[in-house]
Amino acid sequence: MPKIVDHEQRRRAISAAACQVVAAQGLANTSLRDIAAQAGCTTGMVTHYFSDKHSVLRSALSAASTAVAERITAMATGNADVYELLCQCLPMDEVRGVEWRVWIAFWDWAIYDADLAAEQRARYQAWREALEIVLVTAGYRTGPALEDAAESLMIVIDGIGLQAVFDPDRFTPEHQLRLLRRQAEHILAALDSEFTTQA
Repeated sequence: MPKIVDHEQRRRAISAAACQVVAAQGLANTSLRDIAAQAGCTTGMVTHYFSDKHSVLRSALSAASTAVAERITAMATGNADVYELLCQCLPMDEVRGVEWRVWIAFWDWAIYDADLAAEQRARYQAWREALEIVLVTAGYRTGPALEDAAESLMIVIDGIGLQAVFDPDRFTPEHQLRLLRRQAEHILAALDSEFTTQA
């Protein structure tokens, strides 16, 4: 009986392997051979599922980008702590650190590639929407004020995460959380004030 192959699972495994290689070596130093070795398969299998190197690299960006939104959506219940949800966006462990290094690796490429720039904008839009879910879960009403607060939180997280990638000894998970709380408290207080004014 022929072996049943889950093609989508294979694609995801190769994308995950590409994330690991890009995070460790950067885009310029990543080859199909490296990705295949990380995935435990042949380069022929990689090219069976992806048309070329650019295709598999972009799948890595997509995999890293959707992971955060999926985690937040899975955790976003009425009992969820807002800071626990926000921390899912920061490089506080190896998994999230890999995601951040993959995102950063693509920034330069996106500046000069219109299609990838559009993907990056879509990624940030998805991130903003995930943060809006966080705020709604925390009890805030939807509307322009909530959207602005989500965007402000995104900018704060972007800054903290970038520093943490380049200076992990200083920006420990504990320090990241302190900074996040300090900045988020101001954003949430302004949001509270907005809703009080509207009430």
